[in-house]
Amino acid sequence: MSLAGMVGPKTLAHIVLGHTKLVDYEGRDTAKIDVKSIWDKLNLTDRNEVLRYILECGRLRNPVSNTHKVATDEFTVNIRGKDRTFPKGTVIFIPMLLGGVDKRVWGDSTFEFNHNRENLCPFSMMFHSFGEETNGRICPGKKISEEMMTDVLIALGEERQKATGFKISNACCGGNLLLEQALGFE
Repeated sequence: MSLAGMVGPKTLAHIVLGHTKLVDYEGRDTAKIDVKSIWDKLNLTDRNEVLRYILECGRLRNPVSNTHKVATDEFTVNIRGKDRTFPKGTVIFIPMLLGGVDKRVWGDSTFEFNHNRENLCPFSMMFHSFGEETNGRICPGKKISEEMMTDVLIALGEERQKATGFKISNACCGGNLLLEQALGFE
């Protein structure tokens, strides 16, 4: 069992710090994207740019890949040409991860990393919502997570830059051992 608002931020930290690769979508090169090298090139004085980097990492590998809804009424859907009826109380699995790679939303560059892409912030599904829109279900740690991860990336990024002269891709978190330990990245 896990607590809502706790697992997502830790998983997100693993993704944005480059400790968890992006999803290896069949026929795509997303798993080869080196997010650390992109992080190293961010303008760390621009909090919005850092947040967009976080959202783009989460778009390509959602820290909480799915959610669910319990049907409050009987409902019917057409599956492969046949109507199927489900009773009230049916648990409906919602794969949030797929929203981050829907070409109808993200276009031809869907599987490329671009933290400056149009509509990244308003269309982000990373926090169980569609940007700021929700149907009553949104990650309880959204704002805290965004602020915390932005602060962490800026602090660690500054340390990485000091320790390496700016561009590195293999060292872990710029040698800030206390912060790495606090985040569980020893």
